[in-house]
Amino acid sequence: MRRDLRPYRLHRFQSLVASWWVDHFIKPQLDACGEGLQVIGPRHFHISGPNIKIGRHLHAMALTEAPVRLSVFESMGEITIGDFTLLNPGVRITSARAIKVGKNCMLAMNSSISDADWHDVQHRIFAPGRASEVVLEDNVWLGEGARVLKGVTIGENTIVGAGSVVASSLPADVIAAGNPARVIKSLDSKERTVREALFGMEVPYQQFADELMRQRLGRNTWRRWVLNLLFPSQRD
Repeated sequence: MRRDLRPYRLHRFQSLVASWWVDHFIKPQLDACGEGLQVIGPRHFHISGPNIKIGRHLHAMALTEAPVRLSVFESMGEITIGDFTLLNPGVRITSARAIKVGKNCMLAMNSSISDADWHDVQHRIFAPGRASEVVLEDNVWLGEGARVLKGVTIGENTIVGAGSVVASSLPADVIAAGNPARVIKSLDSKERTVREALFGMEVPYQQFADELMRQRLGRNTWRRWVLNLLFPSQRD
């Protein structure tokens, strides 16, 4: 579909179904969950294992071909994700020791974090191999397809370029890229806007988001939406 032709009421219904799914199937699997959890495509948001905690206003989008996966290996690890963090399609966080993601972090499509080797170099029978804690401090942004490996700490406000492999720790306020990721630029720590700002507006975020969708979809009709499903065209 070239344009979103859903009627606003259909969007509202889909949002209510997604909220019900989150409450019924996702939250009961979490050890802790702050207010405001929102998941687009919650059927493809997969949780495996205990010791998974998420903060307030975590937003995630999961697709059939790119599910979001939070996995703890045989109760050996733990995953903690801070407030206002964003998880995009295909994100994988897999722990056998401990993974801590700070608040206001953004994990782009198909990025991953792992705190273990999963097999020893010589003895490859038993998992998880060597494991070491991973920490993403506040406001870290992982670009598309970035990989964060065991024992790494990424400093506050740092950006990791798309496709990079982070095998050793990175300082705060830098852009890093490559395989292995290396610092390529410094950032001004005073010039930053974080996702938390969305929730500090005069209008509550949920009301703001709903009004935005009403403006986008308010003129769409059921007839046009059904016709486009059956007979898609370049006009739509």
